[in-house]
Amino acid sequence: MLKQTLFLLVYAQLVLGANTIIDILKEDNRFETLLAHIQHFQLVSFINDLDSGTLFAPVNDAFAKCEFELDRSTLLYHIIKKKREYNEFYDGQLEESQYVRPGYLGPDTTKAAGQRIKVTTKANNKKVFINQAKIIDKDLQVNNQTYIQVIDQVLSPPALLGDTLFNNNRAIFDLLNSTGKYSFLQQNKPFTLFLSAKENPFEQFNAIESTYLTSSNGKNDLSLFFNYSIVDKAIFLDEFTSGKTTYKSLSDSPLVLAATEKDQSATVNGLPVKKSDIVAANGVIHMIDGTFRPDIIQFNTRKYLYGMNAMHIVELLDEFNLSDPYLTSDTNTTDSGSDKASASVSTNNVYTFLIPPQETLNKSLITESWLKYHIFQQPWPKDALANDMLIETEFRSNQLSGQGQRVPVYTPGTSSRKTIQFDKARVIGDYVNINDNIIYQVSESLTIPGDIIEKVLLELDLSTFIATLYVSELVEEIRKTPGLTLFVPTNEAFHSLDLVAKYLVHPSAKSHLQTVLRHHAVPSSLLYADVMRSKVHEVLTLANSTLRITPPSADATSPIHVGAPEKQQLQRSEGTTGSVIRSDMLVSNGVVHKVSEVLIPQSVQITNQNLLVGIEAETMLKILSQTKLWDTINQENLVVLAPTEKAFAKLNDIDALLANPYELERIARLHLIPSVWQERWVLLNDIGSKGGRRREKIEFPTLLSEDDKVAIRENEKGELFVEVKNGGGNNRGHVLGLGRVTAGGGVLLIDTVLMPIRRGLFGLPFVWSVIVTLVIIILVGGLSSMIAFFGYKVYSRRRLGYRPIY
Repeated sequence: MLKQTLFLLVYAQLVLGANTIIDILKEDNRFETLLAHIQHFQLVSFINDLDSGTLFAPVNDAFAKCEFELDRSTLLYHIIKKKREYNEFYDGQLEESQYVRPGYLGPDTTKAAGQRIKVTTKANNKKVFINQAKIIDKDLQVNNQTYIQVIDQVLSPPALLGDTLFNNNRAIFDLLNSTGKYSFLQQNKPFTLFLSAKENPFEQFNAIESTYLTSSNGKNDLSLFFNYSIVDKAIFLDEFTSGKTTYKSLSDSPLVLAATEKDQSATVNGLPVKKSDIVAANGVIHMIDGTFRPDIIQFNTRKYLYGMNAMHIVELLDEFNLSDPYLTSDTNTTDSGSDKASASVSTNNVYTFLIPPQETLNKSLITESWLKYHIFQQPWPKDALANDMLIETEFRSNQLSGQGQRVPVYTPGTSSRKTIQFDKARVIGDYVNINDNIIYQVSESLTIPGDIIEKVLLELDLSTFIATLYVSELVEEIRKTPGLTLFVPTNEAFHSLDLVAKYLVHPSAKSHLQTVLRHHAVPSSLLYADVMRSKVHEVLTLANSTLRITPPSADATSPIHVGAPEKQQLQRSEGTTGSVIRSDMLVSNGVVHKVSEVLIPQSVQITNQNLLVGIEAETMLKILSQTKLWDTINQENLVVLAPTEKAFAKLNDIDALLANPYELERIARLHLIPSVWQERWVLLNDIGSKGGRRREKIEFPTLLSEDDKVAIRENEKGELFVEVKNGGGNNRGHVLGLGRVTAGGGVLLIDTVLMPIRRGLFGLPFVWSVIVTLVIIILVGGLSSMIAFFGYKVYSRRRLGYRPIY
């Protein structure tokens, strides 16, 4: 026992007493070349100062077979920072060497990461390889923290990622190099590549998509594909702990790396890693058993149209620089023909394209606007189309405030044999669904909607509105207002205004007419019928007034109503609301709707005085001025009976009348009725003996007096007449026109000057005053005679001595 102890002490003194790597190398002639290089590159002190580590020592023959030039970095690459005995090595193990290339594997700091060495083991013969070099002698112990492992080749520091990929997978390298990524991966910064180990690296893509990606046209998407596979840091799986970690790729997409501690199997976004940790100077490559389908790669119409007879549209879009976004729009992929398309996530809009035949095009007339007018803003398959709908196009005109111009759709025929027509262009054959983009081949080109004035001029029942536009000098304003919704009253609507319409076209009413017309124009708010039917809208007009648009009720036949806000409708009823009787007349700067009423905004306060001026009732105005009733006629709920100029001309001596203030005021006041405006100026009583409703006249007091009344009646033809109560048959006038004003009253234009009844005593008409006076005289005279008679009798009896008998 003592002898064994002494032997171990002597052995330790002889062997273990040499506590540096250099000492061990000097004692073994297999390392003469290695020692010479260590001394040449002045690494003796560095190696002797190592507290721990492992040297992979190439034998002399290894240097003889070395085909690359050695340098100091190469020798440092043979030293790892940890002590490793032979039995500690396992397949796929990575070790960090003393060869540090600042910035290549991480931040350029004093603790920058060293280049990695990879261990490979072969279970069948239990051989261990360091990179490509085999360990031929193991565990030469320097001290308790330092070992030497003898290898048969000089270790070559890893190449940059681009070159490493070239050496490992030439096919993928060529694809990556075609995108310009080779020089990118040669930078002195770290990257991790996750590449497919499949023979076809695009097996997740259909044949069309694969062909596109590998073609000269697919460089950008191919670059995105590789960006999705690259992380800008070195991720070594051998150094990855169990669990999940999400990394952001160069495409900003997440890559979820997952590993289990039990078997160290790893997945990237669910795909198994087949071969891991192919080390490079500036990163690492991992080969996965599958192919990524990056969400960022979206396939577009162009990639599928190349095989169709629609290249003329593609060429035109390219010519007008419209290929982006219309031929590069990101869409979900769908089945197309026999090639099964894979799913991808939609990130942008998809479109519907109308493709007229090339032979029908006149290229000299084709513009950018024309092209965009043939592209719809979303996919519209046949089943989604309905009759009279409007589809928004990609022609976003400045005249529409940047909104898309519409195309009308018509679907004549039955549901089983429905045909489709876009405006006048008929669809030829069935549509094509390509990645959710819809393509229709049509019989002819579409025509972009034209000028608003020219459009309205074609509608004969809107001629009055056009005339008022020219009178008000608003034609250019309406024509140039962008995004305009115009509600155009019909000729009948203007006719129903009667005297108000005459006033509005009078020169004195120009500002009011402009306001009324602007009240029908809504700028920068395209209100198509489907929009108006969706909900209640309150919109600001060109007159800075508010229009309330009310959708139809539950009754499908009820119209859209356009008018004043509800509060204003409660305050006044005239000119507040109308119905849309025809909608969606498309024009270059908006849309036109026909309405049943002329809408008058609250800001337009039309007075009786305005109407009198509008109908040019000069004599009546003069009378009102002379009698100082000018302000009175504009009070609330006052109706003015306005005789025409011809009516005043019929008077015998108008000058004398004007010179008589008393009679003039009486006449003026007789023509002023303190009454609210009547929707009907007659009473319709119960059904008479002939089956019709009896019409009875209504009497109204005037400002002359409560007794001086006028009556309004209606004949069987619906004509109105005004007469002075008890004034006789000649004191009656025919109503020629009516006009309601804002204050609740209005003007009745009549063809006769009504004359007040001359009154005597007791306020009665003159004749009745005389009759009443005579009656009073007779009654008083008769009573006096009776009193005198009886008085005389009494007196006579007393004189004759008669006495009463008691």
